[in-house]
Amino acid sequence: MFNVTRPQPGPDCSKDYRSQEVIDTLREIFYGKCYLCEDETSNPEIDHFIPRETDPTKTYEWNNLYYICGRCNSIKSTTTDILDCCSTEIDVSKAIKCIVPSIPDDDITLDAQDNHEAAKNTANLLNRSYNEKNTGIRGITRELLHEKIFEEYSGFIRYRITLKSKKSPPQQKYDAKQHLLNMALDSYPFSIFWKWHIWSDPYLSSVLKFGNS
Repeated sequence: MFNVTRPQPGPDCSKDYRSQEVIDTLREIFYGKCYLCEDETSNPEIDHFIPRETDPTKTYEWNNLYYICGRCNSIKSTTTDILDCCSTEIDVSKAIKCIVPSIPDDDITLDAQDNHEAAKNTANLLNRSYNEKNTGIRGITRELLHEKIFEEYSGFIRYRITLKSKKSPPQQKYDAKQHLLNMALDSYPFSIFWKWHIWSDPYLSSVLKFGNS
């Protein structure tokens, strides 16, 4: 997950929360990414953070509308009490440790970094979002999602090798460093993984000056 700055006031969604203006604004502030899995989705939907079934009065409330992919929306469903990426009170990227497996088909590792119920609930939800394959369709969407993440991870590893290698020319090292820093930007697909792979790597966190504090 990544933090999102929501403009206030937002577009008028009092009659239609699926209007072009609402969708365009959500797409922009969420960088075209699902707020849960961070896929740059070609199948976007609008999620009600507080489900309509829980509170119908929030159906047309701007602050309750989130950009999400179809897979995550169906998995989240009516889930409540999860971390809010639009909150200014928490850095959600530091709340859930996310690690890519060494084999694409293995489960992605999600670990809540504190015992707060919302963090644990979010880790459980993300585990389902990334790993669930309990139906034929979810098995396919899981495979496609993992392949996208693993393709980016392969690039991440190449950049790290280039940066670490004594054989790499200075310009290649510089370019690799910039690529790694770019991958850690919120606007980049699956940025949470690259942040955590940097934070978990003493060499990279030192060279990139990318601390987790």
